[in-house]
Amino acid sequence: MRVLLTGDRGILGRPTRAALERDGHAVVGFDLAAGDDIRDAAAVRAAAAGCDAIVHLAGIPGDREEIPDQVMAVNVSGTWNVLLAAAAEGVRRVVHASSGKALGMLERNPRYLPIDDAHPGLPGRPYGLSKWLSEEMCEAVTRAQGIETICLRPVFVVEPPQWKEFALIPELGPARGAAWHLGVFVDARDVADAFSLAVSCEAPESGHARLLLCGDDVASDRSAVALVEEHLPDVPWRDGGPPPAGSRAALADCSEARDVLGWTPRHRWDGRGGY
Repeated sequence: MRVLLTGDRGILGRPTRAALERDGHAVVGFDLAAGDDIRDAAAVRAAAAGCDAIVHLAGIPGDREEIPDQVMAVNVSGTWNVLLAAAAEGVRRVVHASSGKALGMLERNPRYLPIDDAHPGLPGRPYGLSKWLSEEMCEAVTRAQGIETICLRPVFVVEPPQWKEFALIPELGPARGAAWHLGVFVDARDVADAFSLAVSCEAPESGHARLLLCGDDVASDRSAVALVEEHLPDVPWRDGGPPPAGSRAALADCSEARDVLGWTPRHRWDGRGGY
């Protein structure tokens, strides 16, 4: 399969290219570092010509206080250009890099735990809002054009070199000046695997899916229940109640990604990513 990969030289782009090529796909790169601008609709369409799928990673990766307008412009208009190019060039599927922040993570406490893909999307900051709006555009294009769209929602992404640093600490500390991060993380290599699986998996029943990606355990040597009791004592557990005493099960539910993609994260906090 011929796949256009936007942002192919970035933190997620490099391992995603490797995963796609490992799985037998021919990759067409499109990256600002190579002079490609995701805001240039004509350039995106030209790159998409002859492609079977687009994996869209290009964008500004996080909130930048000095350029909130650019975060919105690049991330939202860039996704729109990708969707327009897919429609114009007959591309069957678009896999979009969204974020757990599309659910308002790090902005406010969740309504329940574990958080899942059905959790209301209530972002207010530019980055999370740009990802939520992009998801909405993907679903709208699926309904109107029939293009399959899969939005992957990785949480805090850990690159392999960071594991050496994390091996020295028992717990990923709370984010400064924001709501607790739920102790969630996911290895960049696992995210790359998910993107490759999303290119060739069976189409979602509706043609559109939004899928959280998270490691299987909390980023702590303490139990999930102990962490919640400290940080979010008033947030209710979903049906079934809390995990068993002592369990370090993740506080983000990735069962949809497992069902749709057949994805299982390989890297765990208790193994410090394999180091």
